[in-house]
Amino acid sequence: MEMKRRSFLTAAAASATMLSTVGGRSAVGAVPEGKPFAKLPLKIACSYGWLADCLPRGHRPIDVFRLASDWGFPGVELLGAGEDRRNYDAYAAASAETGIAWTCIMGAGRITQGEMLDLGEHDRLEEQCAAAIEQAKGLNCKCIVGLTGETSSKWTITYDKAAQNVIKFLRRVKGMLEDNGIVMVLETLNQLQNHQNFWLTTTDQAQLIVQAVDSPNVKQLYDIYHQQITEGNLIPNIKNNIEGIGHMHIGDNPGRKQPGTGEINYPNVFKAIAETGYDGYVAVECGHTDGAENAIKDLLACFDGWA
Repeated sequence: MEMKRRSFLTAAAASATMLSTVGGRSAVGAVPEGKPFAKLPLKIACSYGWLADCLPRGHRPIDVFRLASDWGFPGVELLGAGEDRRNYDAYAAASAETGIAWTCIMGAGRITQGEMLDLGEHDRLEEQCAAAIEQAKGLNCKCIVGLTGETSSKWTITYDKAAQNVIKFLRRVKGMLEDNGIVMVLETLNQLQNHQNFWLTTTDQAQLIVQAVDSPNVKQLYDIYHQQITEGNLIPNIKNNIEGIGHMHIGDNPGRKQPGTGEINYPNVFKAIAETGYDGYVAVECGHTDGAENAIKDLLACFDGWA
């Protein structure tokens, strides 16, 4: 069902067309006055890719961040920003100039066999974690992703042993995270549609690990798209575990596109998150259907009538 956009269209009609020059070319966009995302009860972080898709070729990181500022987004997310050495300095400068935060980057572990599940990988992952912390600090980013890893038909491990190994690794690096003021968020992924062999999938799993590690700097990354597929029950799971959630991702299901394109009632979910007092970022991590600018409008429309 297509989301209604009345409030956006009213604001856009009242605003002047924005003209900007990027790489010597003019871009025209209907960004409403008043930085609408800055007025919402949640800290919505836009995808760097969405914002870039609104701009012509030749744009620079500063242009993306200025567009984020025009919309009122408090943060921008690109998980690979820390590892992009070609653009790293420009990313850092864009954030510093605009005051728009980098919300989260890759940390320790990847979606591949072993990783935190395998004790033999822990030395390497500790080095990876240390490098990610330095990348995050350079970007003034406070959050990095932790990925537990996968099993496979050739590499198996009991559930209890896997949990013990993950907890052991996180206890090993939690002091490093605490000393540097960086939070590692463990992402739960779905096995049914996207990641068949990924180990960490449910909210209960993630929260038991967070409790066992016992650090304010190790929490869950709650991806609404993945958790709708894995377990549903979104609003109760979020409300009951909000203290152990440090970051959120959004995308609708099916299709993993912007809110309003699938079965998730995002207005109700967003309202429920706001009612908890959650002060972390809710970040776009999905594609779009009919253009990035329209996807941003759909996202904003989720707050019509209550925010």
